[in-house]
Amino acid sequence: MYLLMMVLHLSVVVALQALATVASFSAPHDMFVSTWRPMPIGFASRKASQHTRRRRTCTSVSFSQPSANDQEEKIELTPQTIAEMIEVSFIQSCLQLAQGYIDVLKLFIVAVKAGYELSLPLSELHQLVVECPVNSANRELMAEEKELRYEWMVVVYDMLNALNPDSKVDTSGEGDNISRVSSGRISQVIEAMLDIHTELQNEEATSGGKQDATVALANLTVQQAMERSPKLSKLNESTTDPTQKALLTNDIRVALMTFRVLEEEKICMQDTAGGMKSGSVPRPPIPGT
Repeated sequence: MYLLMMVLHLSVVVALQALATVASFSAPHDMFVSTWRPMPIGFASRKASQHTRRRRTCTSVSFSQPSANDQEEKIELTPQTIAEMIEVSFIQSCLQLAQGYIDVLKLFIVAVKAGYELSLPLSELHQLVVECPVNSANRELMAEEKELRYEWMVVVYDMLNALNPDSKVDTSGEGDNISRVSSGRISQVIEAMLDIHTELQNEEATSGGKQDATVALANLTVQQAMERSPKLSKLNESTTDPTQKALLTNDIRVALMTFRVLEEEKICMQDTAGGMKSGSVPRPPIPGT
């Protein structure tokens, strides 16, 4: 019994010493200077909200969220707020895509779409993102990262313009921020997506409406899209550089996710009878708001 008590006492002493060592440890600042330190979504949201509260007077779109009293509260999204949403959701999208998750990528698309719905020219929205005071990466983004963010924005704008030819939003100047190779790749991806959409619409008509073309397109994977599209398959085979191949894959994914966002929004806007709801629909919270 005495031996057991001595062992327990020694264990407690060792544990306390270990805790004291951890508590007194202070890592040098230089250890973290060059490392990626993503800001948690919750903290980024709170930080972004400090800026957005001062910018509620610009032209805006309304998002509604349920309040504590189950009544809808209007939240005005200004161009600056939308830019903050894009900035925060892009960083989190990259981190989540590396782990196989797409939820925040859809939020990024929703944010870019909000700018599109305000008829913000792409160049203007991009400049707001560049000048955004929120820095969720806690460091200056590399030139390649900024170009990738802009490329995703171009994909969303070009896809929405292709689907809404009568109400296109200005995308002039996009070639100033991305390479000619990227611009050509995006154009081919958009064309291929529209071809797949047309093909699925024909299948929907053939099935007598049993197969919904938009739902089928929204549920496609990148690999399935390549298998359906000779253009994408050929483009993928001709792309030998691993970086360019990864960019192609992400462009296709962003285009597909844009269709999925549109489909999910359509479902939210429908009432139980299949018609469109007359009031605003509660939206999920978006990082940066």
